[in-house]
Amino acid sequence: MWSLPRILETTDRPTLSVGSIRQLARLGTLVRWPGVMFAAVVGLIQPPRAPVYLALLLIWVAAYNGWAMVTIPRADDASILRLGRGLTLLDTVSFFGLLAVFGGLPPTSVYAAYVLLIIWMVAYDGAEGAVLASAIFVIGMIALQGARTAFFHLAFNGTDILLWSLIMAVAAAIVAAFDRIVVGGALGERPAQPEGRATASPTGGGPVEVAVTSSRENGGIPVRLSRREQEVLRLVAEGYSNSMIASHLHLSENTIKTYVETLLSRLHARNRAEAVAAASRYNLI
Repeated sequence: MWSLPRILETTDRPTLSVGSIRQLARLGTLVRWPGVMFAAVVGLIQPPRAPVYLALLLIWVAAYNGWAMVTIPRADDASILRLGRGLTLLDTVSFFGLLAVFGGLPPTSVYAAYVLLIIWMVAYDGAEGAVLASAIFVIGMIALQGARTAFFHLAFNGTDILLWSLIMAVAAAIVAAFDRIVVGGALGERPAQPEGRATASPTGGGPVEVAVTSSRENGGIPVRLSRREQEVLRLVAEGYSNSMIASHLHLSENTIKTYVETLLSRLHARNRAEAVAAASRYNLI
């Protein structure tokens, strides 16, 4: 019999590695530049209601994208996901700002850009990202139509909101399904490497680090740890404090605290001793 927890478990997919999230955030900085250029070209072809506001909007996007290009390589592993999500949310604000500036622009020429934002949100958070993208679009469309009615005395177009909200909801569902089948399947079917920290490179070079996966022996549950999580877990098992681990790994103490809390949650442990015992039981250390 289907229950809500089982349905959620079925629709969930493994979290991307820190390296994949960092690459995704970097790719976002590259994609924004063509977006800025496209908006500028459209503004020349079809002048917006307020050219000054368009110029300010493009400067705003260029500014935070330039900041992102500098910040992403320096961000630590614990904060890169928050950074990527934050940049995507800034993109959604800029998207609706663009719609507000153009006002009467044919929708298909700009609305299609929101599908890219859906893809990014789903890439970061799976089905939850799809739901968030759909909700933001509905709220943004209602706010946009309300602002047009208040400031430009245009009729409130509820049909437009409903139509495009349905289109974006369907697009989000398709992207989430594709992500679950392709990306989730690829992550979930990787072979476990419970006994080693590295495998031989297929090209014959040096060892290649892999995420450590727990064994199912002794009733264990599969737990995938990133390289950094494995390092923190090993030092916890050796009795290091958070400050000692932070010094050893050259990270902030708050970052290490976040890692430890994550490990406790994933290992279903109440304290560090229980986490070490669980990790040993699952053959993670």
